[in-house]
Amino acid sequence: MENPNILMVGLDMTPMDDTLIRYTAYLCNNPNIESVYFIHVEKSLEIPDELRKGFPEAAPADVRIRKALEDKIMPYFAALPNVQISVLVEEGSPLKELLRWTKEKKANLVLVGRKLRLSGSGVLAQKLVRSGRTAVLFIPETSEPVLRRVVVSIDFSEYSIMALERVLHTTLLPPDIQVVCLHVYEVPSGYITLGESFEKFEERMRGFAQEKYNQLIQQFPALQKRGEFKMVRRDNEDNIGELIVMEAKRAHADMLVIGAKGKTAAALFILGSVTEKVLRYDTDIPLTIFRKPKEEMGFLDALLSNE
Repeated sequence: MENPNILMVGLDMTPMDDTLIRYTAYLCNNPNIESVYFIHVEKSLEIPDELRKGFPEAAPADVRIRKALEDKIMPYFAALPNVQISVLVEEGSPLKELLRWTKEKKANLVLVGRKLRLSGSGVLAQKLVRSGRTAVLFIPETSEPVLRRVVVSIDFSEYSIMALERVLHTTLLPPDIQVVCLHVYEVPSGYITLGESFEKFEERMRGFAQEKYNQLIQQFPALQKRGEFKMVRRDNEDNIGELIVMEAKRAHADMLVIGAKGKTAAALFILGSVTEKVLRYDTDIPLTIFRKPKEEMGFLDALLSNE
């Protein structure tokens, strides 16, 4: 499995940047991190001529923005001389430029902010989930750089198992981090046709899930010492995203992890996936979304070549 060693961090010149920079520096205590690219994108860097009057010697806007960001970033990395820091200031669409430079620099983890009280709509975060193929870490504005417990949403699909594997094998997280495998299940209404009571059928489902988790322990022996299995029933009125986030909070998660299922290019902009529902409700816990890197390559290339 590829370990993150090149990070791309999206900044927007708001107080959110301080949280992102501090969290990134915390992650960079890992000796495997080689490079971090901080990127800020403005729709336009042009200053109207009438506003230039009185400032004949003013440096270009991108130079001034880069200098301001460097002054904010570099103190956090003073004790990390082995990490190469670069600041990119670009003009255009924030999403398009973020994806383009992620591909150009071969970054394997993108960090972006999630705003609750700070100004900002979070639209970029939603679009990034739909459009990208690189792992994305969403950092809420109130996050503190602490990693003791990670909750991984597990439905035993290949995507959730892929996410679990990355959590257990990545060098980005502490080697002794506790991993809670959260399995949300729903008792189908068809249980009645089998002649069993609700309670009996639910017990059967929980036993089946426990067997599947025991198989995961065989596949990932590290779960034996630092893994925990938590099963939660979803009732009809429960929103799956809200339920996962609520249970992650109850588990005192420092990070929530999901493996996003691949979609066709035509379906990428359809709302309603579990991943997007979790993203919609999670405003407090850092959320990492893993994808299979080779999926959606054609769509991303098409996105980057079109307005």
